[in-house]
Amino acid sequence: MNEKKMRGLKVLRSGDPRSQFNTLSAKEVLARLGRPKTLLSSSSKIRKGEAVGILSKVLYLTSGLFCPAASKGCLASCLGHSSGFMKEQRATSARDRRSALFIEDREAFIELLKHEIHEHVYEAETLGMRPAIRLNGTSDIEWESEHGELFFQFPTVQFYDYTKLPQRMGSFLQRRTSEGRPWPSNYHLTFSLSERNSHHAEAVLNAGGNVAVVFDGPLPEDHLGFPVIDGDKYDARFLDPSPVVVGLSAKGFIAQDDDRTGFVVRTGGPSQQPPTWYSNNAA
Repeated sequence: MNEKKMRGLKVLRSGDPRSQFNTLSAKEVLARLGRPKTLLSSSSKIRKGEAVGILSKVLYLTSGLFCPAASKGCLASCLGHSSGFMKEQRATSARDRRSALFIEDREAFIELLKHEIHEHVYEAETLGMRPAIRLNGTSDIEWESEHGELFFQFPTVQFYDYTKLPQRMGSFLQRRTSEGRPWPSNYHLTFSLSERNSHHAEAVLNAGGNVAVVFDGPLPEDHLGFPVIDGDKYDARFLDPSPVVVGLSAKGFIAQDDDRTGFVVRTGGPSQQPPTWYSNNAA
């Protein structure tokens, strides 16, 4: 599929071998599969937040399509297509439907998203819990730039995401968007380590941010010179202390047994120089 420019976003190739986007355009995906009935969903890890009073929902799009900084290892082992229920074709089709609508009819997509967030807020309030939304379950969209209105229209919702975009993480740490606007106070980011961005990860930690790392085997006590916490207890990353390494256990067949890219950490790597956005005042 050719890359398609869209409001500053590039639609890239999917890492999901079962995705219709490997052979069809977004318009063709909608024609074949139909429009999505819902956008937000959950998972076993997302539901763990309920034990600490957090009711979360997550938006899963087709993995890889909106991940400009995804590495080879990340695309291959993405839980969005390699673990549990996510491997089933009906789950893949659901992600494809959402992604196709996002590309072809953004206005309808955002209206549906807002409706579901409203319902989620009501449910959380009814249960006496704090509502949280993860917009990038299997994507790395700069929502603060694409649709920053979401954070201001839902001030009681805690939004959070993981990102592999160094400049984006730098903007979060400096509390300003790339356009110079204040960073939404209810949007938290955690940087994700891959096999090719360890120098950025170290800079994030030194600037006071957190870095998620996928480990093979028991979690170490420290990594990259910072303490490691268990990130599998729940997914509500905004509750984490900082700066820390958020340790995640390798899941899915590829991540556990077949990763040869270095995405899954088995040994440490050498330190590198911080990226250009980093300064001692970044936090």
